[in-house]
Amino acid sequence: MLVLVLAAAVLALAVVPVQPARGNNRSASACALRGTTGYTDEGQQTDYARFQDPIGTKRIGLIYVDFPDAGGTSLPLTSYYDTLKGAKDWMRNASYGKTTLDIQVPYANWVRMPKNSTAYNWERGFSWSTHQVYVKDALTAAANAGVDLSRYDMFYVVPTATASAIKHSPTFVQDPAAPTWVRNPQTGSWVLIHWAVTFGQDMWTWGYKVADHETSHTFGLPDLYAFDGDLNQYVGGWDLMGRISGPAPLYFGWQAWKFGWITDSQVSCLDTANTYSTTLTGLEYGGNGYRLAVIRTSPTTAYVAESRKAAYNDSNACATGIVIYRVDTSVTTGRGPIRVVSNPNAAAPTGNCTTLDMQTWHPGQWFQDDTARIRIYVNASDASTDTVWTYKW
Repeated sequence: MLVLVLAAAVLALAVVPVQPARGNNRSASACALRGTTGYTDEGQQTDYARFQDPIGTKRIGLIYVDFPDAGGTSLPLTSYYDTLKGAKDWMRNASYGKTTLDIQVPYANWVRMPKNSTAYNWERGFSWSTHQVYVKDALTAAANAGVDLSRYDMFYVVPTATASAIKHSPTFVQDPAAPTWVRNPQTGSWVLIHWAVTFGQDMWTWGYKVADHETSHTFGLPDLYAFDGDLNQYVGGWDLMGRISGPAPLYFGWQAWKFGWITDSQVSCLDTANTYSTTLTGLEYGGNGYRLAVIRTSPTTAYVAESRKAAYNDSNACATGIVIYRVDTSVTTGRGPIRVVSNPNAAAPTGNCTTLDMQTWHPGQWFQDDTARIRIYVNASDASTDTVWTYKW
């Protein structure tokens, strides 16, 4: 258990210099809140001068690296690839087929890093510039081995299992003020590196979903686990950005909306005094029905209700029904920008389920915030949908 907890604590993406976001907001909904943190947050706009648009096929070059003090294991390297390849199917299911991770292996052997693994100062919270050195060294070595870097949108850099100093798996996101150029002999030119996931030994603990988690940072998502205190205090196992090994790790519908996987027509938005009845299709399923019932409570806050079922990426869910959570787009990564609302009548946890994993709402139950002047009432439920009444006064 201690190993898992420590591994979870080091999944934060590397710190980068903060610059004002250049908004790119697909949504015209009154409930599409703007972020205010200047980097990864739950705002519906995303700075695509820095982050990667999640829609479409992402060409990913997987590069294997070893070190003078940690030589590569014997060939073939299928165990490394097999550990990560499931990320493609998981992302396709999560995105309703709108995002494809095309993971390619352009060089099925180790490329040698110029420094010992211990020389890269691979500690949690290391600087963006320290991370940049590692990325440049890895991709320079790959290019010199014959990899055409220009063919890829981003890279997965996978170290040998003997490199114990490379522990955790941070995400490298470009800083336009300090571009990362690598010489590409295959084209006789320089290639600008935008994004990379630099895996560590925790990939053997988390498996392929660590690739989905870290790739989501290149799409602009913050971490939903806590940087201080109980790691899972905010969302439990309800979202991949909270707990990778959670029983129902599908992205919250709010984040699917931010990605453009859910459209405005699938969001029931209540931003003025009124009452709506909305039948929500389980978030796990495709189709065109409503997915979110949102009540906006301020320029940066909203309550959200969504239907969660034990299907597809959530097949191991501990509980089903309506999940209610509060979004605050002014809250930074790791500080709880999304927080699940607890149901005092939720079932008790069993097995490996935690209390937060059980926080679903069922017909006849409701949540009310008198200060925000809102109520969410669950009216009906069946195998694939839940109906909620949302009130604002």
